[in-house]
Amino acid sequence: MLFAPRDLPPLGPDVAADPDRYRAWSRAREAERVSKPVGALPGGRTDVLVVVESPETEQLRQCLRSVTHQTNPNWRLSIVTVGNPGEDAEAVLTGVREVWGPERVGRHSAPHDTDPADAAALAFERSVSPTVLLLGQHDQLTPDALALLGLAIDGVQTNRRAEVAYADEDQLDANNEPVNPSLKPDWSPDFLLSGPYLGRPLLLRRGIVAEAGGICRVPGGDWEHDLMLRVTERAGLVAHVAEVLCHRRHYGALAPRPTGDGAVAAALSRRRESGEVSPGPVPGTWSVHRRPEGRPSVSVIIPFRDGAGFLRSCVDSVSATVGDIDLDLVLVDNGSVDPETHTLVEHLAARPEVTILRDPRNFNWAALNNVAAASARGEVLVFLNNDIEAPRAGWLEALAAHALRPEIGAVGARLVYPGGRVQHAGVVVGIGGAAGHVLAGLPGDQPGYLGMAVLTRNCSAVTGACMAVRRAVFDEIGGFDELLGLDLNDIDFCLRAIERGYRIVYEPLAELVHYESPSRGTSGSVANITSFIDRWEALLKSGDPYLSRHITRVDSSCALRGPDEEGWWQEWRLTLGRS
Repeated sequence: MLFAPRDLPPLGPDVAADPDRYRAWSRAREAERVSKPVGALPGGRTDVLVVVESPETEQLRQCLRSVTHQTNPNWRLSIVTVGNPGEDAEAVLTGVREVWGPERVGRHSAPHDTDPADAAALAFERSVSPTVLLLGQHDQLTPDALALLGLAIDGVQTNRRAEVAYADEDQLDANNEPVNPSLKPDWSPDFLLSGPYLGRPLLLRRGIVAEAGGICRVPGGDWEHDLMLRVTERAGLVAHVAEVLCHRRHYGALAPRPTGDGAVAAALSRRRESGEVSPGPVPGTWSVHRRPEGRPSVSVIIPFRDGAGFLRSCVDSVSATVGDIDLDLVLVDNGSVDPETHTLVEHLAARPEVTILRDPRNFNWAALNNVAAASARGEVLVFLNNDIEAPRAGWLEALAAHALRPEIGAVGARLVYPGGRVQHAGVVVGIGGAAGHVLAGLPGDQPGYLGMAVLTRNCSAVTGACMAVRRAVFDEIGGFDELLGLDLNDIDFCLRAIERGYRIVYEPLAELVHYESPSRGTSGSVANITSFIDRWEALLKSGDPYLSRHITRVDSSCALRGPDEEGWWQEWRLTLGRS
């Protein structure tokens, strides 16, 4: 029996949907951090840029106090007031300047009708420090925010100097309680194109901001998102501090942020990449519908053994939705014995785009696909399970367009069960012990934590049930590892691609139906799983960079990490060894 049965457990609440637990964890985590010395602090000062317009006085006071009470004393405020801030707010601003002096608190004014981007640009122009940090007039930094961000950007602990550093954030509700945490992934360029996920706090080297063109309006778009895209395009390293260092408020602030696609469209233009930009499935996000240039040749490789009904549906749906692609269908018969399957294969072999390979060896997924790839003619290889159906056109073009990007090693699709629940939205190394599908079981109409199920983003791996790879990359990496013939060879391939400097992309615009039963599971090859763990143990211990280390690996829910997950993992490994 190839597949060991298992039940797909109900998907529990994620960290944002469990506010009581998050509040308790957040307070304890911040108190623990602040109580510990952070070591040598970076020497350069940071200008905190604050634009003040019609503020709520007490919240403005708390915002400024969060800067002046930093554990890292190397701060300076660069404040721009838009119009008349009001008598009470003026008293707060004057008081801060009197206490700390004009050298620590710069103050400038702008007319009441000044655009938010222009006001922020003025605050930047009047700053004098080597690094700058944008802060909303009602937001609050944690006491150690500048210390931890400064250590990250200066590479004190990693010996890797960065130009950009960001951290996690949450929101403060009307009762001043932290809610809606954004526990962000490490640097994910494709995720940033989908939306301004870097958010706050964001520490930038002054030089790279100036080099990128400064802070400015972007026609028909969000100036903050535009700034993030421009500076990260030039940054050698973007550092992430996986701690909540900013509490934000989204009411009573400046005028609503622009909702146009100008920032994303401008980024695509600068990069000479083509794509149609449309509003994304989550407010404030964007979808880039990429299409490959010309008419690329794509080989879709489908191993099978019997299952005539699945194979017929798969092949017919691929052919019907191929779009402007030069399609090469390579069907690998792994020893079918059913007469119905033989009849279907004879029928399919008559199609000009179909090639039939017969490989009756004992099932080895990696070997079957490696042999098929060697005989395929496409410049893009798409590895596809035979129990997949393509319900609409565009998916193959979207995958091919990503695979042809020079920096991309592999791209995977969004896979859903026939009932609509999510089966694959990217793989996280460590989930379930070795690797697992994040948000597996999520209702299909839900975006998932941070929109991960519906937004284009980078991840550590995608499933081989539908994986597109440029042939040159496949050959460079050496194909799939046939020693991992039954399990985890697709994940291993993606990780080896990352080692060579490539990125992996999850593309939800390519949505397919996967008829795999939720109870099907994996083959349960202990030898393969053990080999994978031994090979990638350092990554398993350090944690998948595309899912916050504070999020559980016990299941796919994106809940907070439990207090003894290390103990759970070690026990799981012992259990595996006894299998």
